[in-house]
Amino acid sequence: MSLTLFLNYTKSFPTLKMFAMNNSTFQNFFNAGSLSGVILMAEHNSDNFNNLLHKGKFSLSLKLLPLRLYKLHRMQSSRLFSPLIRIPAMTLIGLILKFLLDLGFGMVYRYYELIRPLNEYIGAVLLTVILFEGVLQLKKLLNRRLPWEKSPTRRLFIEVTINTLLLLPLIIGIRVLINIFLIEVQFIQLADEVITAVYYSIFLIAIPAFAEFAIFLVNRYRTGLAEVEKFRKENAEFQFETLRTQVNPHFLFNSLNTLSSLVYEDREKAVLFIRHMSDVYRYVLENRSRETISLREEIVFIKAFVYLYELRFDKKLTVDININEKSLDMRIAPMTLQLLIENAVKHNIVSSRKPLHINVYDENGLTLNVSNNLQRKPVTMPSTSIGLKNIISRYGFLSKQSIEIVETETEYKVSLPLI
Repeated sequence: MSLTLFLNYTKSFPTLKMFAMNNSTFQNFFNAGSLSGVILMAEHNSDNFNNLLHKGKFSLSLKLLPLRLYKLHRMQSSRLFSPLIRIPAMTLIGLILKFLLDLGFGMVYRYYELIRPLNEYIGAVLLTVILFEGVLQLKKLLNRRLPWEKSPTRRLFIEVTINTLLLLPLIIGIRVLINIFLIEVQFIQLADEVITAVYYSIFLIAIPAFAEFAIFLVNRYRTGLAEVEKFRKENAEFQFETLRTQVNPHFLFNSLNTLSSLVYEDREKAVLFIRHMSDVYRYVLENRSRETISLREEIVFIKAFVYLYELRFDKKLTVDININEKSLDMRIAPMTLQLLIENAVKHNIVSSRKPLHINVYDENGLTLNVSNNLQRKPVTMPSTSIGLKNIISRYGFLSKQSIEIVETETEYKVSLPLI
């Protein structure tokens, strides 16, 4: 889809169209394949859309998308069923259904004439239009009360059941009235009317419902594939960022500098330092590709990692870990604690006058909290926040609960859902 074609497509979204025409950032998102997120944010909340865009958090809005695109597609498709299009289409469908029904009766009854009087075709068209309008109104009601996204199987069952129970008697009633007043038949055969009612129910109630159900499943499957691919890409970025963080020259230089001092001052501590350092790198290499890991294993790793930091900063940095025994069997994304602790050290003052205190604790066995006293550095290095963004994206894939970030004047806290 070209950008020009897209602008024509979004005539119903004035805010989006104006933004698309005057903003190069939008074009970058469009070319990067984030079109769906743009449509969603512009459709539902243009202010929130602009805020997310300016804050650079646009990619995070994509996790709100599961099957919203199907809603948008359904909304756009509904315009095709305006009265000017719907009535002629239903007239044609009514004539086709009437012909197929007559063909069936012709195979059952020897002297049944396939070419029927004009008033019978008029009656068939009236029945089709009335029945379709009834189905359409009930469908609109169900879209509000029980959308496909909530429970597809339940929606299909309820839609077919309600439509059949309500409209099947209506079909028979309309057929009887048409036969009496329009066709003016002398004798009504009830068995034929029941067969006709079931026939119209199948073609105008059951088949459209199952078709919409199938379209929904295909859209969900395609959305699922897109989300899996997105997760794989972000997971690869996370692995790269983790390795880059761990093996970056500053971390390695500081670790070796601390080690060189310990070799002369305390050989036992130096040996212990080397062991912890090897544990850190071994853990990173062994677990970087895993989706989740037990909290127990993560805590063992983080203690080795914290040991390196505590030796480097001495009493300027304290990390308290208080985890309930039952929570240790829960799972989290690997190396999330390491990134959060490293971010706290990176962005806050760590000195004798202003020591940094980091607390790691669980809450009711449901969340894992990492908090620190907030004392930001006056001048910080520019940060892309890739690590934190990737953690949020990964949890968006692994858990229904989102990560919570709370910042006050004195504290910064990140809450991770335990899986």
